[in-house]
Amino acid sequence: MKNYYIGIDLGGTNIKYGIVSSEGEIVTKGIIPSRANLKKDVILSNIKKAISSLLYYSRKNKIKIKGIGIGCPGIVNVEKGVIMDMVPNIPQLKNVKIKAELKKDFHCPIYVDNDANLMALAEHKFGAAKGYKNCLCLTIGTGIGSGIIIDGKLFRGSFFAGAEFGHTSIFYDGIKCRCGNIGCVEMYASARAMVKKAKKLLDKDKNLLLYKMVNGNLNKISTKRIFDLWKKGDRLCTKIVNETCVYLGTAIGSAVNLLNPEVVVIGGGVAEAGMKFIKKIEKEVTKRANPVASKNLNVVKAKLENDAGFIGAALLAQLSS
Repeated sequence: MKNYYIGIDLGGTNIKYGIVSSEGEIVTKGIIPSRANLKKDVILSNIKKAISSLLYYSRKNKIKIKGIGIGCPGIVNVEKGVIMDMVPNIPQLKNVKIKAELKKDFHCPIYVDNDANLMALAEHKFGAAKGYKNCLCLTIGTGIGSGIIIDGKLFRGSFFAGAEFGHTSIFYDGIKCRCGNIGCVEMYASARAMVKKAKKLLDKDKNLLLYKMVNGNLNKISTKRIFDLWKKGDRLCTKIVNETCVYLGTAIGSAVNLLNPEVVVIGGGVAEAGMKFIKKIEKEVTKRANPVASKNLNVVKAKLENDAGFIGAALLAQLSS
């Protein structure tokens, strides 16, 4: 018999949400802005709105919800449902008791975990990492998150602080990260980093195609525009994409040497660039990782794409019930 769960994926830009069956079928889904630049009460209110809309749908369609899973950025105490630290893109959520806050309004069982952990859970159960025992799953968007599967089980670390790939330092004297560290890969290879680099380069040369594409409005620059022009051979965008792949390959190569996974799954907004981009990253990983560790390694695009986060959150609720 199928059971149904609500999954919520809180990101730096949007909240993605849906009802998912125990077999991974998406019954309904939606997306709203997270408004992560505003106070925590606004963000919590938006999460509650998403849950309320799904509960309304479930009542209307006579679907019984067995639990609610929430995926959040940062280090999450899974036992208490508290966001403890490392939330540089939504710092106002640090120390927020998100489970307790939601329990005030909803009486279903509620479970909370790191968003990238849940992406890894979903891809391992239903997606590109299905059938593998040891996996590194990356989500590259506003920031860079990761989830690790070891011997078929999600690895959280001793104090829920494992798998912070985005805050792996690749430059000891590099850019200061919002997390407080120096030279984190997130500052060089995230979507935000790519856009920031494009703005900096365009500020020096306004005769480039990307500048004309946005009519001089640098706020309209996006990774989608960068990748579109890269695929057409644009010099500036090729430089940005190539450097991004080197940064990612350097960091992933180190992770491969440490973990020796069978597969690296790349998801998030930046992965929408497609397999050509993924293959460039794989090439850089192969250059840097131990030949034995990388010989049979597969670097693949996430299968569940932007739905992975809320599917994983629903799966968390299922596994925890």
